[in-house]
Formats: sequence, structure tokens, C-alpha cells
Amino acid sequence: MRKKYLDILRLLAVLWLVPFHTMMMYNTWGEGQYVLGVPLPAAGWFIRLSYPWFMPLLFVIAGISARYSLQKRRPAQYAAERLFRIGLPLLTGILLINPFLAYIADVTNNGYSGGYLAHYGIFFTRWTDLSGYDGGFGFSHLWFLMYLVIIALAALPVYLVCQKFPRFMAGSGWPVALIIMLGVVQAQAEGLLNIGGKSLAQYFVLFLTGLFALSHEEVQAKLEKFRFMFLLLALTSGAGYVMAIMQEWSGLAYDLTYFLYGYVALLALLGFGRRHLNTKNKALVHAAAYSQLYYILHYLVLTAAAYLLMPRLSSVLLQIIVIIAVSFVLTVLLSEAIACIPVVRVLLGVKRQDTTTKQD
Repeated sequence: MRKKYLDILRLLAVLWLVPFHTMMMYNTWGEGQYVLGVPLPAAGWFIRLSYPWFMPLLFVIAGISARYSLQKRRPAQYAAERLFRIGLPLLTGILLINPFLAYIADVTNNGYSGGYLAHYGIFFTRWTDLSGYDGGFGFSHLWFLMYLVIIALAALPVYLVCQKFPRFMAGSGWPVALIIMLGVVQAQAEGLLNIGGKSLAQYFVLFLTGLFALSHEEVQAKLEKFRFMFLLLALTSGAGYVMAIMQEWSGLAYDLTYFLYGYVALLALLGFGRRHLNTKNKALVHAAAYSQLYYILHYLVLTAAAYLLMPRLSSVLLQIIVIIAVSFVLTVLLSEAIACIPVVRVLLGVKRQDTTTKQD
């Protein structure tokens, strides 16, 4: 049976990006954006409390899903499927979506007054910090797909080697304490291959954590059983993380609260998800099948909404509410429309809906 709760958790994490990226436009530390609003302290706290867990959760779920995929596909099939389902949408997004985001950034941040087609050439010739906020080339939110396809392929030989050691691949040897200690490994990896604050090594470790540990039924049962313990740990370490921010801690003290909070929070989400999100709700199951499409399209819709609406709404609170609401609705509607166009659906990695297959 397909583990619907993993699909729903992935969907919820992707949908969380709509308020997250909206709040990023009001960040208080001067980070550039495609459309920039006034600094808002509440937005800064929303971002700080969200970031430690929701992207790690997506990589962990991707690792779990990779295990299920490898159990029913040959290695070559797995690699081809990942290139097709992730690599092709990445390329499509870079060619068709990110140039639009950079165009909006050049208009709002630099006063660019030329046409969009002319700026399309600028996007591919202006190489600076790869953020795209200056109107130049950038991966934008598609960094996730780029990291994911690299990690999914890099994990394949690791998995094939470990397959030769059945005891290592077994799920019964993962006590709760060891599961928690895996969070230390990803914390240690965070400083490696860190590009723009996003560590390829850290996310690789989280993917492997999902692939080898959290993909086992026995481990998932433990996460459900001890979900309230993980929640308590998340709240406690989260309070410590807030204190670390307010007291401007640095080094080990800050890292300990940051990574512990993020990691045990995602363990709690997996536990509560297994308990409560194995739903047969058709709307949620339908939406979950489009998680990747929502991910690819949401920033396009959100940026366009912010560009058009922010100057017309004087209240910052009203800006945030309207941008989030409009972005949710239009992302879903656009996704439904795209899913009906075979060629575009293929280019963006959308599979035909099939609720009877196993998790992959």
C-alpha cells in the first residue's frame, strides 16, 4: 500500500513555501528578493522558526521514497526515472520560469525598462552571485531540484554497496537514541559544500538518513510511538533556539539548538503524520500528486502577485494576506491547467495520478 502520509507531509511542506517565501520579502536582515517589502520583525521570526525543519523534511522524505523506488526498480531504471522526473523539470524551470523571476527583479530592484525578450538574453549572460536578485542568472527555488537530482544519483552507488551487508540494511537495529544521534551527523556536514547557505553535504546526509534509517517500517512505528517525546524535544530545543537568536549566541551553542530543533521537529512531523495523515481524502490525495508541480510554479505565481499587488496595498498585513491567498489559489489552478496539457506535464515531471501504486 502507498504510504499516503508521506505524500501529504511532502504536500504540506511544499505549501508552507508560499507563506515562507512571502515572508522572505519582508526579511529583517537585508537579504535581496525579487520583490522586496518593508522589513517586518514578525516575518523574520516566521522564517527563522520554519527554515530548520521544512527543507530537511523534504530531503528526508525524498530519501525514504528513494528506498521504495529502489525496491521495485533496477538501478539503471531508478537513475533514468530521477533524471526524467527531476532533471527535466529543473531544465524546464531554468529555461522558462527563472528568466521571468530575474526580469521582475531587474525591474523592481534596478529600474530596468527594457522588454522581457531582451532581458531573456541578459539572464543567461549576467553571472554574478547566482541569486537572480540582480536580474542575472540564478537557480532561485529550483536549487532544491538541482540538489535533489545530484543527491539521488550520488546515493545510488552507496545504496548498492550497502546492499551487500544485510544486517546494515535491516530496520530492527535502529533504537530511538541512535535515530536522534543521526541529527548530529547532518549538523557536522553542514559546513561542507555549502553554496549560498545551502549545504549539499548536509542534505545528502538527510537523504541518506531517510534512505537507510527512516524508510523502515519498524523505525516509522517508533517515530509514531514516541511522537509526543519528539514534540516535547522540539518545543524545548525550539525555546533554546529562540534564546540563542535573542542572545546572539554563536558557534556550538547556536548550532546545537538550531540543528536539534530542526531535526527532532521533522521526526515529530513524521510520527504525527503516520498517525493522522494516512487519509483517504480525495482532494488531499489528488493535491499530493502535484506536490512537485506546486513547488515549481508557486514562486512564479507568488512573485507576479507581489509585483502587481504590493504597490496597490498600503497595509503590510493586507499585502501578506492577499499575496498568500492569491498565490495559493492561482498555483493550484495553474497546476490543474498544466496537468491537462500532455507536453507541459511531461516537461514538469507530472505523473498521471495513480493512488494504487507503492510509494516511489
